[in-house]
Parts: sequence; structure tokens; C-alpha cells
Amino acid sequence: MRNHCTYPSDSGCTARNAASPLRACFIPLIVCLVLALGGMAQAAANWPQRPITVYIPLGAGDSSDLFVRLITPHMEKFLGQPLVLVNKPGSGGAVAIAALSRAEPDGYTMSWANLPTLSILPQMRKLTYDETRLVYVATPLQYEYILYVSSKSPYTTLRELLDAARKDPQAIRYGTPGQGTTNHLGMAWLAAHEKAHMTNVPFEGNPKAISAVAGGHCEAVNTSVTASVSPYQAGLVRPLAVFSDFRVSMLPDTPTLKELGYNFSQYSCMGAVFPSGTPEDIRKRMEDAIRFAVEQPDVRQRAADTLHAKIVFRNGADYKRLCEDYRLIWGKVLKEVGLKREN
Repeated sequence: MRNHCTYPSDSGCTARNAASPLRACFIPLIVCLVLALGGMAQAAANWPQRPITVYIPLGAGDSSDLFVRLITPHMEKFLGQPLVLVNKPGSGGAVAIAALSRAEPDGYTMSWANLPTLSILPQMRKLTYDETRLVYVATPLQYEYILYVSSKSPYTTLRELLDAARKDPQAIRYGTPGQGTTNHLGMAWLAAHEKAHMTNVPFEGNPKAISAVAGGHCEAVNTSVTASVSPYQAGLVRPLAVFSDFRVSMLPDTPTLKELGYNFSQYSCMGAVFPSGTPEDIRKRMEDAIRFAVEQPDVRQRAADTLHAKIVFRNGADYKRLCEDYRLIWGKVLKEVGLKREN
């Protein structure tokens, strides 16, 4: 006699009945997932609906801070919402990125970052964030670097500074915005190459490092052009060498390291990142906001004439690729100067 099944109570349908509770569980889960994804897509499409918190990894008056404040009004105009700027200096920029990594990936928390924070520091010590999982938005700016001493310093050339370092290991202290920054590693490379000892003194940002040199508390500082404009124009510091590939317009008579015979150059850039998991639509809109800002004539003029900054825009994919390339380049330097950590 054929068994007739009447779902769900008929005992003759054992297999079907066994699957039913699972099906009953999966259907609501699938519905919830679809609704959640639809909600995320809708949220991204309507973003932003409120102010966005933006971390700046260095202190007020530093290179990143000055440029961010220059382009922020144009980004706000493009996005239609305020950007709330919060300075979070410390640990070479790691403080800001660590805070960002704990934020919700909803597009309402972003951070600016310098290349060392994403490419160098993770190779020196374990951090609370995974830089490879961040969402890379764009980079609008490239930094060039200058080695300065106090205008009252007895050293008038790079050779004189290095000779003093070789004669007395305690003679030369140089200020930087933190251990593992390009400011630090450029000097560490130079010291290792010349077999001279120079002591790194970390500060919370370039302005404090420059002030320490101007005040006689450190002998030298390797800093960005942007951060050094005011102290140089005020006659507080004297340039000895350009660490980047080419001479800078503010210091036309200051030679580059390559012109002085070194096969070495140094540069960095500032970019924006979101927490892991931030939707692509949001990332792309923020990328477009940054592009819009740096295309404005007043931004380009002030960047060139006042900040002596070089605008080099790279989209999110190019920015991420640059950070990956930078890891390899500076990984070799870290190993050479004995600062690369063992995994």
C-alpha cells in the first residue's frame, strides 16, 4: 500500500520532515541576509547623512594638518556634510590608525595616514591594526625632505655634521616625528652608510622636532618642506641637504643627497584610509571628494606657493600599490640598519 504524505505530520515522510526544521531555519536567515545587504547598499547610496570624523595623524601645524585643513572645505562642499577634524598624533601615526581600525565601517570615520604608518611601522613592531585590511581611499600629496640644523649651528655642510658624529657618538641628536618614520630612517640610513652614530629623538610631530633644533635641544632634523617653511623663512634653521630626488624651489642652492654622491633618496606621501569592510560606493565617493578638492585652483596655488607641497593624486588602487611597493623598498633599509623585526 502506497504511503501518502501530508507534510508536515505524516510519519511516512521521514527525510522530508527531517529537512523541514533546517529549511525553516535557513529561510529566515537568508531573508535577513538579503535585507541586511540591501540596507547596506541603501546606506551607501545615501551616504553621507551626517558629519564625518576625520583623524589627522600628526599635531597642529604639521605637514598633514596644514594640507588637510586646506582641502577640507572643498571636500565638504562635494560631500554636502562637515568633516570633523581630530588631531591624533603619536607613535609615528599609529595612534590614529589604531583608533580608526576600531571604528564602524560605515563611512563616518576616516583617517589620513603617512606612508611609514602603513608600510614601515608594521615591519618594526607588532601593532594593534592590520594595515593590509584597511580600505585605501586615495593619496593627494607627496612630501619632499630636507636636513636642517639651527641657524646658529657651527655646521654649515653635511660633511661637517657627519665628521662631528664620527668624532663623538654623543654629539649629534636629530629630531623626528617618531621611531620608524621616513624622517628617522633617512637619517638612520645615512648614519649607517657613513659609520657615524647619531641619536634619534622622537617628538609628536615635525613642528616640535624643528623647534627643538631651533632652540638648541637637538643638532639636526630631517623634515618635510611643508613643515619647515615658516621656521626657514624666519631664519631659525639652515638647510644642509635635500633628501629627495630633486632640489626644491624654496631652497634652490641646497644640493640633494644624490648630488653629494649618495645613491639614496627619500620621499613620502599622505593618503586617506577607511576601516576594513567599508563599502566600495562610500570609498569611491570619498576618493572623488579628494580629487575634486585638489583640482581646485586655489588649492593648487596655495600648495605650491605657501606650503611648497607637491600635489600628486593617486586613486585607491594606485595608493594601495604604492604602499605595497614602499614596504619592499623600506624593508630593505630596515634590515640594513638593524630595525626590521623578526616574524
